[in-house]
Amino acid sequence: MIEFIQKQIEASERLFEMMRSDHDTRMKEMEHWARTTQSLIEKHHERDMTIDILRKGTSMPETSMPPTAADVSFENPERRLKVMEKQLEAMAEQIKRLKDENEALRLDLGLKVHGL
Repeated sequence: MIEFIQKQIEASERLFEMMRSDHDTRMKEMEHWARTTQSLIEKHHERDMTIDILRKGTSMPETSMPPTAADVSFENPERRLKVMEKQLEAMAEQIKRLKDENEALRLDLGLKVHGL
């Protein structure tokens, strides 16, 4: 009977390790897709701004997203710095959201209990 229980514990530990490894892999993939999506959104926004600039003949079109540093490279340094600060704030919010999601998933798997 003890041998059976020992085998069950070993199987449970192997399953737990597989689940942890799967979780880590999925989180890395989610972070990759988040970075890729953010990059695509920025490129799309840059394209829209370029189109808007060409259509209106203005230096800064009115949009809801902050411009990229490349869009204001011809502007003064203070404006470029503000754009970069906005980008950093947006990235910090996204990183915080991803960390919160990761933490929630770790808690769901019970990884915090074991200090992993």
